Amino acid sequence: MPRVSVIIPIYNGAATIERALKSVFEQTFTDFEIVVIDDGSTDETPSVLAKFGDRIRMIRQANRGFPGARNAGVAASRGDLIALIDHDDQWLQRKLELTVAALDADPGAALVYSDLFVVNEAGEESRSSPIGSDTAHAPTMDEMLSRIWPIMPSTVVMRRAAFDDAGGFGESLHEDLDFWLLMREQGAFIYLPDKLVRFTFGQLYPKVLNRDIGPKPIVDLIRARYGSRADRWVEDFIQHRVRMIANAGVIEMSRGNLAGARRCFIRVLRYDRRHVKSYLRIARTYLPAGIARALSGKAARGA
Repeated sequence: MPRVSVIIPIYNGAATIERALKSVFEQTFTDFEIVVIDDGSTDETPSVLAKFGDRIRMIRQANRGFPGARNAGVAASRGDLIALIDHDDQWLQRKLELTVAALDADPGAALVYSDLFVVNEAGEESRSSPIGSDTAHAPTMDEMLSRIWPIMPSTVVMRRAAFDDAGGFGESLHEDLDFWLLMREQGAFIYLPDKLVRFTFGQLYPKVLNRDIGPKPIVDLIRARYGSRADRWVEDFIQHRVRMIANAGVIEMSRGNLAGARRCFIRVLRYDRRHVKSYLRIARTYLPAGIARALSGKAARGA
């Protein structure tokens, strides 16, 4: 019986999965199993995974999205601890060693996570960590309801019992944001300031739209569970979505993809009808491509 089950969901990740798996095989802590869930890939993912033979356990299923793939992986795994890593991320060598030791030292904790490096698709450090000085600590429940707490799945190791009690990832939402709140209900978190993961911040479009189902489902769920305690969380969630989708639109405009940019700006208005910049940007997408690119140049560099 392995101590840790490493869960890797993958969809069309043939180009990156070998790198992710290599980072798991190189861990200093070795009492683990690897469960890879191929979530309906249409690229060369199955043949790439087949090369690893019995070093991994592979599950292939129709596409359910990352929450559904993670749930399927956990259901098929055996370890007392569950570690997550996405197919385009990498662990540093002591990631499991340090996180498992932290959970062993605090039996009441439900989950441990760490700081991270943010890299682009070429593996180069591209921006600062989302964890700033104000969030570089384990959050209380009230803190988690005051804003979106910067927890990335690939940094997390959690207790199976806590995962089961939380009910797993909400598959209908295509999100993990609500799951961290449910996990915090199960017990305290541990934060490690060590940067133990290389998190890939890749191209936003069209992924940012394909995974988005609008604000209502998750906002309604959070308000039903936490009431007015979650007012600031909801406000931060709306602002976060506006920034992310708008940034994707600005970048696509700078690339000359005016139709894609327009889709992004229209989607922003589902979150904030008063977002004046989006109305102006929608109008700009009807200009000749060269003019639209020129006007979006500075904003694209900022995004």
